[in-house]
Amino acid sequence: MYAIHDTMKSAKYAREAIHDRLTLYSTSSSISINGVKPLRRKYSNTELIPTTENKAKSIIECVPLETCQGHFINSKTKQRILLKGINIDSQTKIPTKPYMPSYEGDSSDPNNIFFDGDNVSFIGRPFPIEEAKDHLQRIKNWGYNTIRYLITWEAIEHKGPGIYDIEFINYTIEILKIIGEIGGLYVFLEFHQDVWSRFSGGSGAPMWTFYAASLDPKNFVKTEAAILHNDPRFHDSSDTYHKMLWTSNYKRLASLVMFTLFYAGNNYFPNLLINGENIQDYLQNRFFNSINIIWKTINEKLPELIENGTILGFESMNEPNCGLIGHPDLGVLPDYQQLRVGTTPTAFETMKLGMGFTVEVDEYRISVTGPRKYGTKIVDPKGTKAWLSPEEAKKLDAKYGFIRSGNWNIGNCIFANEGIWTWNHKLNLNNLPNLTQEQRLEVTSKCELIEPKFFSDSKYFKNFTGPVPKIIDTEYFVNSNFVEHFVKFKNVIREINPNAFVLLSVPVLELPPNIRRDSRKIIDEKTVYCPHYYDGLSLMFKSWNTKYNVDTLGIMRCKYLNPVLGIVFGERAIRNCIKNQFIEMRKECNENLGEIPILMSETGMPFDMDEKRSYRNGKYISQTAALDAIINALEGAHMSHTFWCYNSSNNHKWGDNWNNEDFSFWSPDDRNLSFEEDLIINSSKASRLISKATKMGQSSSTSSRLSSRSTADSENFEYESDCSSIISSTTSNVFSRQLKKCFPSPDGVRAISAVVRPYLVSSFGKIVAQEFDIKSVKYSLQINIKNAKKPSIIFVPKWHYPFLDYGDIYLTSGSIKYNEELQYIEWHHDDDENNNEDNMTETIIIKNNSGSLEEAKMDGRQLQCPIT
Repeated sequence: MYAIHDTMKSAKYAREAIHDRLTLYSTSSSISINGVKPLRRKYSNTELIPTTENKAKSIIECVPLETCQGHFINSKTKQRILLKGINIDSQTKIPTKPYMPSYEGDSSDPNNIFFDGDNVSFIGRPFPIEEAKDHLQRIKNWGYNTIRYLITWEAIEHKGPGIYDIEFINYTIEILKIIGEIGGLYVFLEFHQDVWSRFSGGSGAPMWTFYAASLDPKNFVKTEAAILHNDPRFHDSSDTYHKMLWTSNYKRLASLVMFTLFYAGNNYFPNLLINGENIQDYLQNRFFNSINIIWKTINEKLPELIENGTILGFESMNEPNCGLIGHPDLGVLPDYQQLRVGTTPTAFETMKLGMGFTVEVDEYRISVTGPRKYGTKIVDPKGTKAWLSPEEAKKLDAKYGFIRSGNWNIGNCIFANEGIWTWNHKLNLNNLPNLTQEQRLEVTSKCELIEPKFFSDSKYFKNFTGPVPKIIDTEYFVNSNFVEHFVKFKNVIREINPNAFVLLSVPVLELPPNIRRDSRKIIDEKTVYCPHYYDGLSLMFKSWNTKYNVDTLGIMRCKYLNPVLGIVFGERAIRNCIKNQFIEMRKECNENLGEIPILMSETGMPFDMDEKRSYRNGKYISQTAALDAIINALEGAHMSHTFWCYNSSNNHKWGDNWNNEDFSFWSPDDRNLSFEEDLIINSSKASRLISKATKMGQSSSTSSRLSSRSTADSENFEYESDCSSIISSTTSNVFSRQLKKCFPSPDGVRAISAVVRPYLVSSFGKIVAQEFDIKSVKYSLQINIKNAKKPSIIFVPKWHYPFLDYGDIYLTSGSIKYNEELQYIEWHHDDDENNNEDNMTETIIIKNNSGSLEEAKMDGRQLQCPIT
């Protein structure tokens, strides 16, 4: 009987798996066109669309937001609102004085200005105050309504523990004031970090935090405790700074130590005390105090922006990491560590390197099938340690006011002090530099790993706050150590402002903590879930592969018996696969956190794809396709989002000026470019274009277009053949030269056809489906709605619809008004009091029949409002 039941269950799973896979390749649209009628049947061809009555300077003015059933709600109109925006500014990671992009300075020289970490300034971040209005207005013109405002811990407390940069805090206040003056932009703040700190190859924490942990950042390069972009070997052609190499620092000593101590110092190192506090509490309390001082100042000095809802709240630490917590075996690379780039030491090897031992380390590169080992490299610190010497520690402790517990064995590895590993203590480590490399390797071979499962076996985990698990793993970390930190963070925010939103950011692509029914009531109506998503293949290869990709989330959730089954083929399937991953994230949120809003606070694509080909020909073809796939997925999952990123100093040589990343949607280097050979259209080509357009039932001029409409009025909706799928490669728009060739906008917006697009801003209706086909310039929206007292608001950018008229719009019912200046339409719904149905399904399709910018060049039309 049980065998029959199991067989039936397996068959059910098999059917579901086959169905899921087949749907990836579906070409059908999810939006029905039944009952959709062109407005040109109802209105005269020459009649102008009525203008909206909105006299404000924003599509929607900021008001306090509420939440309901996983959606943001306008507290005044009770309409649902989608938050769509961008991170500003990724240069926040680096100081202004001295200006220190990741490639500047010399991390191999202990005396270099790079290590003068106390004497830096971030005043001028996110951008110079005199430029702020231009940058923010540009973002608002894209139809965006939300800012994820980046701040680093270092910017506030770089001078030392408890010493705050009040001038920087005041500068932040001034920038927030400008955001308020511009209006229509919601803001939430976030303490940003990557691999802990600038001094471990990323951003975030001040340098003194390493000293608190008894680490010496001046020796990270020699010991490969971290790999930094400003290591001279990457700039004298002696070595290669691989794509996304900075991320490997999460598995190197510096970051492993800091995240382990930050989240679990009490559990693994109860004897490491500073000023009477465990190292975990010391670091966390300093972190929370920095948040407290800037958040309190914002609430005190900008009460109007708090009251009118402009400032939403605060997001927890960006992309937290478990460090060594849950590591299954310190002597081997864990299976889940798929990101292996360059030298890839095991955790044990990082410990040995940190004590100055010479180690032969495996080298990896990323291939389409995963990481591949291609050799080994001898990393030889020659006795240099990543740990502070007793002499240096004494000076620094006096400088920063550190009073350490007497059993803190300064100068030695904290892991060795716990008995995790050891070496031949008869050897004088100070003599290592005098040995040959072969002799040093021989000494290293005598090192012994004593407790390989120290961080996964619960018997080593002290001070439990809940039930004792059998094993410690990443899931335990997220639901225990991370949650404890988040609760403290939430309390800091809510003690100052009880009504503030608290946004929850978990480790990348990990399941959110299962705290939906937690007795502490951690989750409430003002909690927002903020996952991140990046396409791994696109990041690691800096290209958009339309032939195949992988279901990253499905593989991580063990959805497939074999990871190979997670491969998907073809652009249509890739796009649907990404969308399904986002839908699954929403389900995970509902199951683990409850039905709260989900806001993807980071996602994006690199712009330096295909060996920077776009910087030579000006065509962002791959980037447009890649970002369109990501945004299509966000729209399909009905998910609010803030893109990564906006960088006010982006340039073609160094990208975002940080670790060779280049994600900015805007670049000064892309402004006012000229491609003369592509802008010249000879008369014969124009004639062929017009002829082809006429055959398609379209025309390149207003007069001929209007005349053709009269003959089409008797026809049903004329785009049925074009409603298959927005992924279809057969759709075309003969008027979209700038869309096909993907030039940046005159103002320097890159991949603009993908990133500036129509979307539903606000409505009483619940989205059934929405799609935007940038090839045919067709936006389709279907909603369930009842008793709509106010119109639905749809952003309709002039980049795609420069001459919007009635001939572009198709509806099941209702009427529209148009605000050309702010680039949106109001969709007024019919109020049928005799309708007894609970909800009506309504559809609107906005298809560019009125002409493109290219067509305007041929017939001499002038645009009334400027294009971004």
